[in-house]
Amino acid sequence: MSVLWEPQPRQAYAMKCDADQIIYGGAAGGGKTDFALGLNIRGVMDWGKDWAGIIFRKTYKQLTEIIKRGKVLFGPMGAVYNKTEHIFRFPNGATLELSNLESDDDVEKYQGQQYTLIVFDELGNWATDYCWIYMFSRCRSPAGVYCQMVGTCNPGGVGHAWIKNMCIDGFKPDIKYLIPVAYDKETKQWEYISRCFIPSRLEDNPMLLKKNPKYKTFLLSLPEHLRRPLYEGDWDVYAGQMFDEWRRERHVIKPFALPQGSWRRFYAMDWGSSKPYAIVKLAVNYDGKVIQYGEIYGCRRGEVNKGTKEGTAEVSRKAWADAVDEGVTEMIADPACWNKTDPSYPAPIQAFKDIGFHCVRANHDRKAGLQQMHDYLKQNDENGQPMFQVFNTCYHTIRTLPALLPNQNNSEDVDSKLEDHIYDAARYGLMSRYANHPDRYLPGKQAAGSAGYGNGSDEPLLSQEIW
Repeated sequence: MSVLWEPQPRQAYAMKCDADQIIYGGAAGGGKTDFALGLNIRGVMDWGKDWAGIIFRKTYKQLTEIIKRGKVLFGPMGAVYNKTEHIFRFPNGATLELSNLESDDDVEKYQGQQYTLIVFDELGNWATDYCWIYMFSRCRSPAGVYCQMVGTCNPGGVGHAWIKNMCIDGFKPDIKYLIPVAYDKETKQWEYISRCFIPSRLEDNPMLLKKNPKYKTFLLSLPEHLRRPLYEGDWDVYAGQMFDEWRRERHVIKPFALPQGSWRRFYAMDWGSSKPYAIVKLAVNYDGKVIQYGEIYGCRRGEVNKGTKEGTAEVSRKAWADAVDEGVTEMIADPACWNKTDPSYPAPIQAFKDIGFHCVRANHDRKAGLQQMHDYLKQNDENGQPMFQVFNTCYHTIRTLPALLPNQNNSEDVDSKLEDHIYDAARYGLMSRYANHPDRYLPGKQAAGSAGYGNGSDEPLLSQEIW
């Protein structure tokens, strides 16, 4: 019997994975599309008429190459492609549908449908996870076929952040994770789905390298911001990102003790309710080097840019509990925290002042703040390390900072529609007097004009300066 298709080693490894959701890819040329088609070959042969697969792309035009490749692979199986219905029909009754989802609303046309394998090819083309999550509800089989969701992707694209959050940050590759999704009160047990990220690189596709040996050279010749994601599969850098100087191996460090005598600790906050609030814990030394040693973030693990809607009283108590242990009293905060949204209620900052924080209005100059962040990431201290580094325990900072993009209408600002809350808090801290004049605020030092202001005051410690 002739071989219809033989998976390459990495593809064969991924095909053995029984996770409910598989994310396959990482670098260019890793054989992602063939992997998706190969899963359907296996399904058609194993399940016959009970097999009903579907492959999505963002637009119909993007399906052209999949159709061509499908005809090559499925033709020897006797499959016929109906270009009107966009579906491959196999002699044993199995089907593979090809479709597009250009907007989140398009998934509604699949209400009531069911598929044994749902593939999103180039998953990063979807800006949100809505289509991916919704179609999971269509992944079922009355015949008992084991059903899976598969996403193929490279770093970058409008969906980079949510994919990175879903299966890259905090997860190890090639490991099947059980993700708790609901608690059953009757059985008193959690319900889980399983998910696995399986990276692939060009070297995992020896057939392509054999037929097109120059392709590796082409990838290696790309500028760094393209070479690292497309050849190395690096999820911390991609074309168009705002902070292309970010390097996980340089800017993320293991926690170490911060001696009180040589480091001044303070907090910086960006407030939010329906969107996440962010409090970053910063420490600065005499040389002006800043370490972010902690974070308090109002977003649940596994979610993207969704606030926990906690009140100011609850958040201030949470922050103050940490502050007391760490010897912190200063809080740099977004000037908007002083604004009342409802005349009947105090401004958000009041809860933090009442509990004991010395609250200082942040410098809200977005252009200058962006440049400050760039400078801290680029410049080195006397040991050759960046002037701004983050403890590896700051999960949300590591997740969101490198994923930010420029504002399309203003290249001197980040896109505020993205998850920029920790960035905002961090830039407030880097623009503050503590970071810019560390010699005045470290032990034994006192800023001119600071005498006389008690705890909780938001008056500037230096005259004519807005903090």
